[in-house]
Amino acid sequence: MNNYELKDIKETFCRLFVLAVSRKMNMTSFTNLLMKSDFISSIEKGYYVEVVNKRIEKLFYEISYSYISEDDSYGVYNDAYWCGSAYFSLYLKLHKSFSYLFLKLPFKDLMDLYPIYHEMDVTSLEELFIKKEKEKTIIRLLCEMKGCSLSKLSESTGININTLSKYNANDENLYKGSFQNVVKLVNYFDVPINLFVK
Repeated sequence: MNNYELKDIKETFCRLFVLAVSRKMNMTSFTNLLMKSDFISSIEKGYYVEVVNKRIEKLFYEISYSYISEDDSYGVYNDAYWCGSAYFSLYLKLHKSFSYLFLKLPFKDLMDLYPIYHEMDVTSLEELFIKKEKEKTIIRLLCEMKGCSLSKLSESTGININTLSKYNANDENLYKGSFQNVVKLVNYFDVPINLFVK
């Protein structure tokens, strides 16, 4: 991917956040739809040609199922745009999946950082993210979002409670989990499988 393509994709990515916020979408729902979209999948797999030339109105509809008659995101560089830019920069710098970034640093939390961090170098945000990602494991965050305990998760998935406790203690343990268990977790939490891949 050349620099022009990268700049174009990043611009589109940021404008999607502007469109979602301006239409008062629930941003947790939007980021969930975004992380499961063909748009994100294409970026993460390196299929940039498929997303570079697509009209943003069509792209937004494919992601959110929300029709927009007019694109009013061009030239808008607000807090929503900054959040998109921050996520994209973290993706490029840290080589983490978008699903991982959205889970460890939800949109609302990132938006709260805007007043302090938007004028700083992105490395300041990277340092904060690296600290924040160690606060809670993937399993703990997913359980909090779904409102379930480890015992309920064990009962629902058939994964041994001791195994889940091991996954919950450290993300590294989760990354070494069996494919069968990972698939069960993907299905239960309805998240992309790359969330469980280092």
